[in-house]
Amino acid sequence: MNPTPERPELDQLSADLAGLLGRIGLDPAGERPMRRDRIDVRFAAAAARCPGQVAAQDAEDSATYLELELLADDIARRLSGRAGPGQAVAVRAARSCLSAGAVVGALRSGAAVLPLEPGHNAGLQEFLMRDCGVEMVVSDSGLLRDEVPVAKAGRFVVAVRPEQAVRRELPQRTAFLALPSGGRPGRALAVQPVSHLDVLSWVDSVVPMLEAGPDDVWTYYHSLSLDLGMREIWGPLLSGGRAVVVDRDTASEAREFARMLVEHGVTVLTQLPSAFGRLVDTARVSRMPALRHVLLSDEPVPPATVTAWHASAMAPQATLWDVSGSPVML
Repeated sequence: MNPTPERPELDQLSADLAGLLGRIGLDPAGERPMRRDRIDVRFAAAAARCPGQVAAQDAEDSATYLELELLADDIARRLSGRAGPGQAVAVRAARSCLSAGAVVGALRSGAAVLPLEPGHNAGLQEFLMRDCGVEMVVSDSGLLRDEVPVAKAGRFVVAVRPEQAVRRELPQRTAFLALPSGGRPGRALAVQPVSHLDVLSWVDSVVPMLEAGPDDVWTYYHSLSLDLGMREIWGPLLSGGRAVVVDRDTASEAREFARMLVEHGVTVLTQLPSAFGRLVDTARVSRMPALRHVLLSDEPVPPATVTAWHASAMAPQATLWDVSGSPVML
């Protein structure tokens, strides 16, 4: 485990984390085979490798890998006995440096995660939770009617919902319940189960291809309720990189978004082709010297967008990829 001389108070916490990993059959030193079939276990390994490194950063704060891991473990303990395999836990989290910790905690309980953004109207949230048979909620953004708080973990409240008349049994290895490709937050569509393997296969395909690692800075741009958002966040967090949270206001203004990419030295950008086209059209005078890769997914890529990108010379050193299926260099 890496020493942390600049933050010696983390050393004991890191040792405690190593003990936890040993109890669940995972060796951060790599001397025993690592379980690679669950997102939460893979995240624990990343936290053991670089506990003091910043994992996620928003406009106001940041969180290290160890801080997110400890939050996740706390939430998992609060959910113990209340949620487990075959069930879903709703995570209603503001876009922040801590939201991934809440998701990992819910996954560690054995349950699948139904991500809900606070901006979803109450009626839609109720529809999605009933459809998924949700009886437990983890929230840092308030509770709906009939949600009763039973515990607290940091700024997150764990609440219970009324027992469902008919319980929906989910596939055992379901990690998330996502709106389908082409859906959008706030739209009443049936969710689709996404397995741990679905997400990890994407990460294990893309991260080595990009040669991404702890020095990389990725955007966290999309809603976790979309399958693209779920893939996007785990690229950095399972490879030791840093995720920069893009708030709604910045995401809606291409010039502000371009400025943020430069300010944070973003090296990996994930976008829908339609949003990327707006970025290229609006901010073509920007220069992004740190950007190494642009990942486009979930929509057809217009040839005109590719042509405009290369002509703009915004980041001539960056490689453009279509990763909707098998990765293709554009």
